[in-house]
Formats: sequence, C-alpha cells, structure tokens
Amino acid sequence: MTSYTTRIMQWAEREASVREIPIDGWPDKEMQQPCEGRYAIVYAGHGRTGGGGSWTVSLRAINCIPAGPAHDRQPSVVATPTTDGPTDDVPRPYILVVRTNYPTITVWSFHPNGELAEDVTFSWHAIVEGELVE
Repeated sequence: MTSYTTRIMQWAEREASVREIPIDGWPDKEMQQPCEGRYAIVYAGHGRTGGGGSWTVSLRAINCIPAGPAHDRQPSVVATPTTDGPTDDVPRPYILVVRTNYPTITVWSFHPNGELAEDVTFSWHAIVEGELVE
C-alpha cells in the first residue's frame, strides 16, 4: 500500500477572548462574567480513515509553535468528507463523528446505514484555547 502524507497548518491568535457559558446555552441577557484574553491555537489539514473506520491525531505531537494547546481545554473540531480527486464527480454520502480527549482527536466515518466506512477522506480544522509553552 502506498503511503501518503498531508500537511497540517497551524497558527496562533494572540488577541482571542474567552468566556465560559453553560453548556446548555445562554438566554439573551448580559453575562456577569467578563471575557479573558487568551491564545487561540488553530490547526487545519486533511485525513483519511483507515480500515477500522477511524483516524487519530495528537495535537501535542503535531504542535509546531511555542503557544500550545492548554492541557485542560477540549478542542472544537469540524471534519467534512471530501472527494478522492477529479474522478469523483459526485461525493459519496458519509457521516463523520469526532471524539476529543485532549490531546487526541479521533474522527470516525460511517455509511448512512450506520456501518463503519473505510478509507473516507476528509478535511478538518480544530481550534483550542492555548497557553504559552516555554
């Protein structure tokens, strides 16, 4: 089997603001808690699920810049199926599910009937609150 690589882009935003809200949402009224200044670390790339229908990456392992992901913050991740190249005129329907457990992100791919799907290519991006690593 041919081994392919992908390039991961990473950047840090120094002027990010963070505010905690209840996980169930917040009604339309002022929050009493102020925003805090933080780093925001953004990663973006492509992947392909393997024979077991999953793909895993460690943010700690791929981090390139001094501002790294804060160890107690879960990343927000979006993964979108993509086509395999110019021969796929119409993309096949797949369902992607993301599991985060810092520092690991796992993407699972499924057929519409719920069975695991192998070799599904996708693009992904993640953003996580960061901290300066010295």
